[in-house]
Amino acid sequence: MPEITFQNIVVSPGRFPQTDSIAIFITYKDGDGDLGLGDQDINPPFNITNPDGTPNRFYYNYLINVFKKERGRFVPVVFSDPSVTLNGRFPRLNNLPTRTAIEGSLRYGFNFFYAFADAYRPRVMRGDTVRFEIQLADRQLNLSNIVQTDEIIIGQVR
Repeated sequence: MPEITFQNIVVSPGRFPQTDSIAIFITYKDGDGDLGLGDQDINPPFNITNPDGTPNRFYYNYLINVFKKERGRFVPVVFSDPSVTLNGRFPRLNNLPTRTAIEGSLRYGFNFFYAFADAYRPRVMRGDTVRFEIQLADRQLNLSNIVQTDEIIIGQVR
C-alpha cells in the first residue's frame, strides 16, 4: 500500500487571467513499486468511464479534493460538472520487471481557475482560503493515506 507525506505547495500567477498555477509536492513510498500508469493502462479498471457512463475514479492515480474555508471550517468543493476534476495521472515509477520497493517525490501542477466561480459549489473566488487533500492509487487499486496541503488564498501569490 502506498504511503505519502505532504512536503510543500507553491502558488504562482497562472498563464490565464484569474488563474493560479499551483504545484503540490509530496513524497511517496511503495513496497511493491506498482505506482504510476502507462499509456497502456486505459482498459478496465483504468478506463475513463464506468460501464454506466459515470467517470471512473481509477482512470486517475493522483486523486485530489478541494476544500474551502467557510466560517472557520473547511467544506468540500464540488464541481458543477461531474466530468471536471483536478485529478491526474503520473507515469509508472518502476519499470523493472520485478516488484521492488520504491520511494521518491512527486510534483503535481495544475491551473486553478477562479474566473469560473460558478463552476464550483460552494463558489471559489479571489481571496477565498482553500486547501487540498491528496491520495494516490496504485495499479492494484490500493489507496495511500490522505494528506492535506497548507492553506492558500486564491488570487494571492505568495
